[in-house]
Amino acid sequence: MTFTDRTYLVLLLLVVAWCVGFFLAPAISTKAPGVSATLYACYEPICHQLDGRSFHVEGGKFAVCARCTSIYLGFFCTLLLYPFFRNLSEHSVPSRKWILLAVIPMTTDVALSLLGVHSSTLATKIVSGGLFGLIMPYFVVPVLMEAVSQLRDQLLSRGGLFYARKAQ
Repeated sequence: MTFTDRTYLVLLLLVVAWCVGFFLAPAISTKAPGVSATLYACYEPICHQLDGRSFHVEGGKFAVCARCTSIYLGFFCTLLLYPFFRNLSEHSVPSRKWILLAVIPMTTDVALSLLGVHSSTLATKIVSGGLFGLIMPYFVVPVLMEAVSQLRDQLLSRGGLFYARKAQ
């Protein structure tokens, strides 16, 4: 397994852990309330966690809202399939227009809701968040892979890694 493959696998496992955490928080709230509360606290800085805007499992809300759930699950799905569509060693990112096109539905939904023109529905949150999440790995993975590769090369050149040989 190459260094790039291992880096991808670590990223995939971290994203799986992140997604499992927001499902797990409500599922274990009665069996392990301390762990559940810790999980909710971990997600609280990045999501409002409003009950009425969240999916629920076993009577408890997910640790993130429906839009965030869709973003993270969309990210996970694309990340899982990423190596089938793009070489992990390819470090170029798509044109910025794609990220703008992916963020427009989400920002439009939020803005129209805040202005009172349209009330966001569960469907608009899922679609707009999911679309954004599906696009993001094409921007995150190449940048992350390039950054980790450069860091690794710098550490190797200084003899700072645990192993002396440069693994490919």
